[in-house]
Amino acid sequence: MATQYDTAGLLPSATLQPYGKEILKYGIGQLGTPINVGAMTPKVAGQGAFQQAASQKVADMSGLGSIQRDASGQVTGFTGGTGVASYQPYLDQIGTQNLLDPSGYKDFMSPYQKEIIDTTMRDYDLQAGIGRKDIREQQAMSNAFGGSRAGMQMAQYQADSDRNRAAMLAGLYGQGYQQALQQQQQQLGNLQGMMTQVPAAQAQEAAGLEALGMADQQLEQQKLNQLALAAQQGYDLPVQRLTDVANIYGSIAGAMPGSPTQKFTPNPVVQGIGGFANMYSVMNDPNRRAQPGQN
Repeated sequence: MATQYDTAGLLPSATLQPYGKEILKYGIGQLGTPINVGAMTPKVAGQGAFQQAASQKVADMSGLGSIQRDASGQVTGFTGGTGVASYQPYLDQIGTQNLLDPSGYKDFMSPYQKEIIDTTMRDYDLQAGIGRKDIREQQAMSNAFGGSRAGMQMAQYQADSDRNRAAMLAGLYGQGYQQALQQQQQQLGNLQGMMTQVPAAQAQEAAGLEALGMADQQLEQQKLNQLALAAQQGYDLPVQRLTDVANIYGSIAGAMPGSPTQKFTPNPVVQGIGGFANMYSVMNDPNRRAQPGQN
């Protein structure tokens, strides 16, 4: 009868055992290999030169001064700040030039306006005098000079002349005022426009620098990601190869007869049958002779 034994107590085939030892030794060696965790740790790309220039541009616009950074690139503070935003000089000019003051138009009055008014009014007065002279001459020629009718005519002429003179003078002053007021409003609009346009242009410039810096940062981030991925793959590859080899070894070992972990132990039943067979053969041996004292 064949001997039975538990297959769980078998070692791989003697042919494969040396290879199994090598696989085990290689695996233990991998466990003892130092791991560079830092190489596999994800890293974040810092700000590049373009981004730092954009940040400095914004800091200048806000009057913060020069940006100070630590070794990691983190902003730690500012130096040399004035607190004056880029639009502040134009705001100061608006106040200095009294552009918001109702009387500020006076600063824009033409310095030649008085001369123009005086010259115009002298000419007017000269023409008015000529007119009065003509009326007197007409009255003399008509023998009406000195009468009440002549006095009324001259009084009417003078009243009309004075009214026209006042209207002309008011018109000249009004024209000068409107021109000065228009120039005041134009200057105010110019400075208000500069207050908006200058920061907007600076912000646009900063945005352009930031866009260039973002492209550089993304490229640098991709490099860091690939380096971390390569380090991770460098760590995983030996383990993966060990796993693949172990799987192949296990498949082959399972298909080949194994070696027992200890010597075979005879079956008691088989031993009993063998002993009985030996005794039976001795008793039936034809060469056996009776011994003295035996029947």
